[in-house]
Order: sequence, then C-alpha cells, then structure tokens
Amino acid sequence: MTKLRTFRVVNGRTLFKCHSCKGNRMFTIPPGVRTRSLRCSKCGEITRCMFNRRVVEREQQTGKVLVFTGEGREIEANLFDISRDGVGFDISSRDIMKISVGKNLLFKCPWNPQLLSQGSYVVRSIKGQRVGVERQK
Repeated sequence: MTKLRTFRVVNGRTLFKCHSCKGNRMFTIPPGVRTRSLRCSKCGEITRCMFNRRVVEREQQTGKVLVFTGEGREIEANLFDISRDGVGFDISSRDIMKISVGKNLLFKCPWNPQLLSQGSYVVRSIKGQRVGVERQK
C-alpha cells in the first residue's frame, strides 16, 4: 500500500527520497501536476507523492468550513490545504459564480474555531472548483 508524502518542487524538479531504502533520485515534475506515484529505482517501492511548489510549506487539512462573502452570502466549502499565508478549498459548481478574484472572504471552521480566525482573506486564483486565497496583511 502506498503512503502519501510531500516533496518540494524547485525549478520543475524534486529530490525523491525513498522512505524504505533511503535512496535518492531527482525527478522532473511537469507544471500543474500535484500528485503522482513514484517508484524507487533501487528497491522498487512505490510512494504516492504530493508536490509543493510554494515557498511556504502547506499542510493538508480536510473538513467542511463556512465561507462568508462581502455581500453577506454564506457558502459551504471543503478545506483542502492551509499554509501560513493562505488557504486552498473546493466549492460546489453552483456556488463558484458567487466569488471572484480579488473578492474578500471570511472563514468559520466549526470543528476548529482557531484554525481560520486570523481575519479576512482575498481570492487570488480560481481553477475549476478549486479556490486559492491569501491572508490579508
């Protein structure tokens, strides 16, 4: 069974380190690829890899959160990842039209109230149903 591990991507390449035999190998990772299974060239162990292209490490978080727009709309979202400077989440296709790049949002996390209580966020990217927001400073 494969295990999910996170690897940093710099200039389109990542240094894969096998958790079984500790072997190292550089892999080229195409733009837009977030996860992929990589096989160790020494022992053949397959590892499910997630690739981080951000300077600041992102942490995988899953759960339902509430998103509040400036117009007072409440949208239910699925949290995907969180970092010191931002949040990534998925929303339903019917709600995607309620937000746009540059719009301010507030979050409420019922299962961990301190997780997203740092103030407002601004939408930086929307790709399909995935939304990326950055904390306002």
